[in-house]
Amino acid sequence: MANWTKILKVMKKIFVILILGFVFLLIINSCKSDGMKSFYCLSDEKCVTVWKRTDGEVYIIPGKYESNNKPTVSNIRTINKQFLTLYFSNEKELSYKIIVRDEGNLESNQNRYTIKNDVKREWVFLEYSESYKSILYEPNAIKFKDVKASTDYLTINIQENYATDKSGKKLK
Repeated sequence: MANWTKILKVMKKIFVILILGFVFLLIINSCKSDGMKSFYCLSDEKCVTVWKRTDGEVYIIPGKYESNNKPTVSNIRTINKQFLTLYFSNEKELSYKIIVRDEGNLESNQNRYTIKNDVKREWVFLEYSESYKSILYEPNAIKFKDVKASTDYLTINIQENYATDKSGKKLK
């Protein structure tokens, strides 16, 4: 009988240690960061979050995205070596739309991003095409920066963690 009591006491101690270890792991896991988020804003309403996750995925999300869950809102999923320009226009037909222009990447000549839109949300991403040129750019525009006064843009360098606006100002 004495042996059984000793065995039960040892088993209880092991059980308590296992439970405490599990609770400790849960606490550590909840505190662990899932990558790095950078916020780039042209104004209060014209912001994007670039979320470089620890698993190598990169998300670009409208607004300041604070959650640690994968986004269910409109987003761009891409790679760390992709360059993108995001246009914001005050023109009525582009209200709450972000035009995405591929600027290449360091791996291949193919774009390495996908756009996912949640039509129930305010902001949606649209792929750049020549049809947007007349809305975004001045007539007879020659240079990349010859955008209309109603157009703002961010050119994002994901790998180096910065963006530039249309005046060339570096945003960190």
